[in-house]
Amino acid sequence: MKKIFELLGTVVIAFAIAMFLKSTVFAIPEIRMNSMENTLIQGERVLEIKFIYELTAPKRGDVIILDKDNASKGFFLDYADEVKETIDIIRGKAGKNHLIKRVIGLPGDEIKIEEGQVYINDELLEETYVKGETYADALEFPLIVPEGKVFVMGDNREVSLDSRQLGFIDYKQIEGKAVARIWPLDKFKIIKK
Repeated sequence: MKKIFELLGTVVIAFAIAMFLKSTVFAIPEIRMNSMENTLIQGERVLEIKFIYELTAPKRGDVIILDKDNASKGFFLDYADEVKETIDIIRGKAGKNHLIKRVIGLPGDEIKIEEGQVYINDELLEETYVKGETYADALEFPLIVPEGKVFVMGDNREVSLDSRQLGFIDYKQIEGKAVARIWPLDKFKIIKK
C-alpha cells in the first residue's frame, strides 16, 4: 500500500510540474487554421516560449500565439486553465483554439495598406512569407499603433482573422512566441522573420 501511495504521489508531483512548465515556460500548440500558410500548415505543431515577452517586447516579424478573448488572469487561474485544457485533450476534446499571427506593427508605427502592399512609417514592408493579396478590409488607413499594443496579420492574408478585423492586440493577450515548427519531425524548422 505504501508503494502505491508513493507512486501516486510521484505521478501527482510530475503532473503538477508539467502543468507549471506548460502554463509559464512553454507549450506545443497545434495549428488549426490555414491563416499562417505557407509558413505554418494546419496540423503542424510549434514550440511556444511563453515567458519571452516578460523579458523583451515583441518585435516586427515575430510569430506570436495569442488569445483574442482572454488576457492573462494571473498565475493560479492560468495554471488552472492549463490543467483543464490538458485534461480535455486527454479525454479527446479539442483544446483552446489559439490564434497564431505575425507582428506587423509596433507601438508608434504608422501602418498603411495600399494596392496590396503594407507600408510601415511610409516604407514598404518586405514580406517574402505572404501568401495571397493583402486587403485593407473595412479599416481606414493610415493607422497609428497605440502604446502597449501590436498590429498583427496572418501570412495567408486572404483568409486570416487578424488586426484588420479584431483591431490592435494588447500585449496582455500575447501568450508567447512561436520559435520553431517541431511536428512533424521531418519538417522541423526554426521560424524566421
